[in-house]
Amino acid sequence: MKVFKFGGASVKDAEAIRNVAHIIQTQGSPRELLVVVSAMGKTTNALEKLLDNYFAKKDYEQDFRTLYDYHMNAARALFPEGHPAFQAMERLFVRLRYTLLHHTRPENYHESYDQVVSFGELLSSTLISHFLQSSGIAHRWIDARDYIKTDTSWRKAQVDWAWSEHLIQTELRPVLQEQIVVTQGFIGGTLGGRTTTLGREGSDYSAALFAAALNAESVTVWKDVPGVLNADPKHYAFASLFEHLSYRQAAEMTFYGASVIHPNTIRPLASKNIPLLVRSFLTPTKNGTRIDAEGGNIQKACVIRKENQCLVSFAVKDLAFITEERISYVLDACHRLHLKLNLIQSSALSLSVCFDDRPEYVEELRQLLQEDFSIAYNKNLLLITILNYDSALYEEVKGKRPVILQQATRKHIRFLVPMDES
Repeated sequence: MKVFKFGGASVKDAEAIRNVAHIIQTQGSPRELLVVVSAMGKTTNALEKLLDNYFAKKDYEQDFRTLYDYHMNAARALFPEGHPAFQAMERLFVRLRYTLLHHTRPENYHESYDQVVSFGELLSSTLISHFLQSSGIAHRWIDARDYIKTDTSWRKAQVDWAWSEHLIQTELRPVLQEQIVVTQGFIGGTLGGRTTTLGREGSDYSAALFAAALNAESVTVWKDVPGVLNADPKHYAFASLFEHLSYRQAAEMTFYGASVIHPNTIRPLASKNIPLLVRSFLTPTKNGTRIDAEGGNIQKACVIRKENQCLVSFAVKDLAFITEERISYVLDACHRLHLKLNLIQSSALSLSVCFDDRPEYVEELRQLLQEDFSIAYNKNLLLITILNYDSALYEEVKGKRPVILQQATRKHIRFLVPMDES
């Protein structure tokens, strides 16, 4: 039993979808293969914009038309006129519009978000399923919401593992023993039939959950990079491949923001000792990176960038010290909003937290804490983490940018700098 996960870049257009079929045919098997797919290209971003413009009472019709044309153009490049894929896609867009108009409310933004943004994976998996069928690849399309069961923590739903594992083992495994199965990443479902999402870029996590429940032989994540690199080659010429990592090493890198793997992916796989393979869909015959219990002895430095960060600083209004009680109060508010804090720093009179900048989260946090704290913001920041650093590399990576906040140990250093300065 194997699991293949294809991200947005690997299914972004008709040519990419043809390549997915080729990889399944040449690297997969006719049965005991689960294919998990993300939304096409930047569809998740487009759906977020659609929802935001609808709630802001702006003209969202152009957003809807752009999204529609993007998917239907891919369909027209893959299928002849009159193919059943067109009707299937039309039905999904009718459902998307109905959901937007009748099942969203601004006061329940996060719940509404999950109902709308989840259509990205439904659209891509439907299109891919029809193309696999037309290519002679026998398989079954399934709805991940019937198997990945969660609570109602909208946008970062918590998985009911016992329930999900039971459904996957009893209902999905028999299907996989007969043929390939295609499903969606990123989305889950509640007991009441509502759609949830597992957090941005959560399709890796979905693949890991399915693999752990199935006791799979391996999970392969197909990316547009040759594997896990020690730096982003778009920014650093010294970027090179890690051929072998341990679960612990990979988990640390994802915690600090390495985007090639979703942070929640490692734990389910490590619990069942299932290897994670990160390979390139551009060069599918190459091995890429293997992540397992053994790993390798990493000595080379690793540079991790997290863009679009927000730093929020809290100071007690009466000039009182930031005690453990006040720290707990702020962190509890962040927890209630399901905010993942990327960095925390305290001083005598203030506490600062850094997280991915989303305006709705910043506003909710301000409303919760403004009575007790004076609150200051810094936005448009870049958080850089260097593992196994030295002073020369630090200076090279930092460049001339002013450092807003910095933390360091003997091996690691993290610092915040403005995004718009080099």
